[in-house]
Amino acid sequence: MKPHRKSVLLRGSVTQQIRLFSGLILFAFAATHFLNHALGLFSIDAMMEAQSWRTAITRSVPGGIVLGLALIAHIALALFKLVRRQTYKMAPWEVAQILLGLSIPFLLFPHIVNTRVAHTFFGVNDIYFYELVKLWPNKGWNQTILLLLVWIHGCVGIHYWLRLTRWYSGVFPVLLALAVIVPITAISGFMVAGRYANIAITDPAIFENLKAVSNWPNADAGKAIAAYGTQAKYGFYILLGGLMLIFAGRLIANSQRPKVAVNYSPEPSVSGISGATLLEISRMNNIPHLSVCGGRARCSTCRVNVISGGEYLQPPSRAEAETLKSISAGPGVRLACQLRPYAEVTVDLLLSPVSTETRAKSKEVKGMERELAILFFDLRGFTTLSEGRLPYDVVFLLNRLFDTVGTVIHEESGWIDKYLGDGLMAVFGRDGDPETACRQAIKAAHRIDLALDGLNQALEGEVDQPLQIGMGLHVGPLVLGEIGHSSSAAMTVIGSTVNVAARLESATKDLECQMIISNQAAKRADLDTSGLEMKSLTVRGVKKPMKVLRVEQARQLPVQILPEVRIEPVSDAK
Repeated sequence: MKPHRKSVLLRGSVTQQIRLFSGLILFAFAATHFLNHALGLFSIDAMMEAQSWRTAITRSVPGGIVLGLALIAHIALALFKLVRRQTYKMAPWEVAQILLGLSIPFLLFPHIVNTRVAHTFFGVNDIYFYELVKLWPNKGWNQTILLLLVWIHGCVGIHYWLRLTRWYSGVFPVLLALAVIVPITAISGFMVAGRYANIAITDPAIFENLKAVSNWPNADAGKAIAAYGTQAKYGFYILLGGLMLIFAGRLIANSQRPKVAVNYSPEPSVSGISGATLLEISRMNNIPHLSVCGGRARCSTCRVNVISGGEYLQPPSRAEAETLKSISAGPGVRLACQLRPYAEVTVDLLLSPVSTETRAKSKEVKGMERELAILFFDLRGFTTLSEGRLPYDVVFLLNRLFDTVGTVIHEESGWIDKYLGDGLMAVFGRDGDPETACRQAIKAAHRIDLALDGLNQALEGEVDQPLQIGMGLHVGPLVLGEIGHSSSAAMTVIGSTVNVAARLESATKDLECQMIISNQAAKRADLDTSGLEMKSLTVRGVKKPMKVLRVEQARQLPVQILPEVRIEPVSDAK
């Protein structure tokens, strides 16, 4: 059975989850509304027919309650988060998201008053024909700008939410196309239908019929509706102004609050506001600090290792604990976006960006969490083998070995992450799921063992005894990203899964076998273990003994473990 892990999309605090789901409800409403607009390319009748289906849901009692609560919750929680910020130094996408969000209510509230409020309190039947006549052409630009603000705000939020998943890159081109097509067709439909409606009402009979059907508001009702729209808009002005006063008051109060010393290992040492998050303190002091999810505790890219001062820190919240658990983080690892130091603390940035502006902007470069299979490979007795040989001969021998092994790894859709003297580390699963990754790694090990026969035959007479190897396989959560100095940084993986795989390979010497496979990897691969020996192995760094499979020779492993359809091999990450 697969270990249960909470989806990265569902991580975060309760307030973050409410803001997320309320935003998704509002985005779904907007998307269907815009698609309804697009039907104007065909006819106003088509628009009104689709509208009747939509309003049957959105203007029902349950639908109205859900939509109203979603709007209130999303705006309130977004403003609450904005006011709580200790600094406005943040990623450009976060700035854009906030500015777009603050711009929407000024145009949205009057529109809600002219539609939903007019319908509920003044009995207006706000069918599409009625709204088109009201809006086109005098308020056409207002509605177009509102549509674009809402759509871009929603798309930015969804993009930076979904990009934490491994499958998003595969569907991104399709979603990007939809993100462009929907607003274009919506605006086009609105313009075409608006022009038609504006021409149609030049016929007095049609205009009088529209007034009757829509219960067109009289002069007094029209003035009242307009006044409510103005009040709603200015009400938000007042609310926003009040929040800015609160923020200004906080700035003044913060200048009087005690400061806390934060030491970044090996340097620098800075001071920050006591109670601000460590991520905010980093940004206040212009210290590069990676945070892919924007400080929402959904990813672990901002994580740090607390070297000292941990005894004064509050324990992780539920949201932080879930994310740390997903990467099997050690006891001293914390998320900087959730950690609020109140006393001196010394930390080590585990994923500090180095000259990120000179690197590609893909999510893998910035760092992302993936569940991957790690295969460690090592040549046995290399010291004895290299004694008495010229350096050229040693290099030639290793290159022959790595060429043989590397070809198999590439053909099974893996890539060689790094060479370790007389061994290497291969990674599987970058372009697939963990189950397929484990099957690919197991089949690669099977083929490597068989390929070694051919290599030993080719080297007969050059080496005193056949080459012997050891392999270890494990699967688990890792961070995939570009790490190192900007001049020599390379794509690599880090995490406890790597350490476990390396120690399994090392344990093959004590268990006198060619390969050890963790039980997790065997289960993920759905491996038939009936002919293999199951053992309990104590692995350094793992609290409890691990169940592993002792494999005498990797050629014992089944070759039918993978289907015929193969994933294209990937080149080594550079």
